[in-house]
Amino acid sequence: MRKAGLNFWLACGLFLTGAGLAVSGFVRWLVLPCGGGQGFRGGRWAYPEPVFIFTRGTWDDIHKFFAVVFVGLVAAHVMLHWNWLVGMWRSLGRRQGP
Repeated sequence: MRKAGLNFWLACGLFLTGAGLAVSGFVRWLVLPCGGGQGFRGGRWAYPEPVFIFTRGTWDDIHKFFAVVFVGLVAAHVMLHWNWLVGMWRSLGRRQGP
């Protein structure tokens, strides 16, 4: 596969995992309350666990999965563009001279 095609699919993967992180983070933050199911005097599960498509624990797992995949794709993106990054760093170093 050519570098341009690889770059395209890598960008698509980064977009999709970023969107997954945003959606799962939004659900965990605003839709499902933290520590749901607390009953009288701290008893657990007096009320059913809140659910929005999945339970909060499942949303946590989904969020962690997307985070791991996203970090891996970012590492692949940096490796794919390593020569460009080094060239830019050197170019910036030359401009900052006396």
